[in-house]
Amino acid sequence: MTSPPPLRIGPVEARVEADVVRRYRKATAFDDRATEDEVPATFPAVWLWHPAAKAAFDDLRGDDSLIPVLIAQRFCYRRALRIGDEVRFVVTRRVDRAAPEDVQIEAHVEDLQGAVIADFSATYRLFGPEAVL
Repeated sequence: MTSPPPLRIGPVEARVEADVVRRYRKATAFDDRATEDEVPATFPAVWLWHPAAKAAFDDLRGDDSLIPVLIAQRFCYRRALRIGDEVRFVVTRRVDRAAPEDVQIEAHVEDLQGAVIADFSATYRLFGPEAVL
C-alpha cells in the first residue's frame, strides 16, 4: 500500500453562512431543540470540501484504489462558531509511518484577526478493494 504524502493547504478563508449551516443541520439530523443560529460543533467538516481544501482528499485513493473510511474525529473549541463568522483555516495531512493505512487530516481555524477558534482532526483508515464486502 502506498500512503499519500504529507500535505499542507492554506490559509483558506471561509464564512459561516446561515444557509449552509441550515442545510448541514438538516443533512446531519442535528438536534431540533437547538436554536436556529446555533452552529453544530461538527460543522467545520464542510470546509474539507472547500475547493481549495479538498486536495487533502483528492489523492487518498492512490494507485491502489484505496477507500478512505472515517474512524475517529476530534473537535477542540476555544469559542463556538457563530453565523457570519469569517475564518481562516489551514489543513494538514499526515501519515504515521508505523500505521501507513491511517491518514490524519487536521485543521486549525482562526478568525481574520488571528484569534484561535478551534482545532479539529479526523483519522481515516485506507482500505483496499478486497476489504469491501
